[in-house]
Amino acid sequence: MLNYAYASQMEGIITPRLLSGREAVPPSMQGNHPSAYFDSSDRSGPRPGSSAYYERCVSYYAEPTGGDVPIIPIIGALDRYGFCSWGYEDLTGLIQAADRSGSVKATVLKMNTPGGGVDGLRAFADAVKNTSKPVVVWTPFCASAGVYIASQADEIILEDQSVTEIGSIGVIMLYMNYAGAYEKAGIVPTIFRSDGSEDKAPLNGIEPLSEATIADIKATLNGAKKEFHGAVKRGRAGRLSSDEWTSGKMFNTKAAISMGLADRTGSLELAVARARQLAKPN
Repeated sequence: MLNYAYASQMEGIITPRLLSGREAVPPSMQGNHPSAYFDSSDRSGPRPGSSAYYERCVSYYAEPTGGDVPIIPIIGALDRYGFCSWGYEDLTGLIQAADRSGSVKATVLKMNTPGGGVDGLRAFADAVKNTSKPVVVWTPFCASAGVYIASQADEIILEDQSVTEIGSIGVIMLYMNYAGAYEKAGIVPTIFRSDGSEDKAPLNGIEPLSEATIADIKATLNGAKKEFHGAVKRGRAGRLSSDEWTSGKMFNTKAAISMGLADRTGSLELAVARARQLAKPN
């Protein structure tokens, strides 16, 4: 469910670094992960991944609103363990900690993401759907796996600006075959497999893909797409007015709201206010 344009952009950053013998991701980018703020170097704080750890994070994210509505950031490319921001497992821990908190009335997910991987996505989306307290999404840009998540919230508010977009609901896989580049460079790679391991690592970027491998890939992608579409229909039940969103296209605010893919435009402050309005009275 990765956004193709974003994947191509990241390839342009990572590949030159790897070819020059450097790490794939600059240390400066790694240091921007939100966990860097919460992790304790002297180990005096809660253990990362524990309930107490997530409760501490939720308390911090709720401070700007007075403690009752945490604003949890979901930023950049998404995967199970996180890259530039929280991964699905940590996000699940955060949303569940907010649901347990006695002081939290509702949660706002502040999303700006091109999408990401499938692994771990469903568990987090289900956690958003199953929380007992309202969840409101606010976003200037939400694509692919991000929409899988956002669609499970009670309300989606789009930032009111001309460049805001939401969509890319579908599944894509990028495969690169480097055989021609190796041949041009005078490199002849050889792959050896043990007897009986003829199906091991068919996606290696060197050998041509067999029809059977292509069929397997398509079946996997189609299965993920079916799950994705089902989740969006479940989360946006009663609000979707057409199936135009199933094509994988990105939509501006007007089109998205018209077809029921989002609810309204507004500011982050409005999202916090709406979250409070949707909360059950004490």
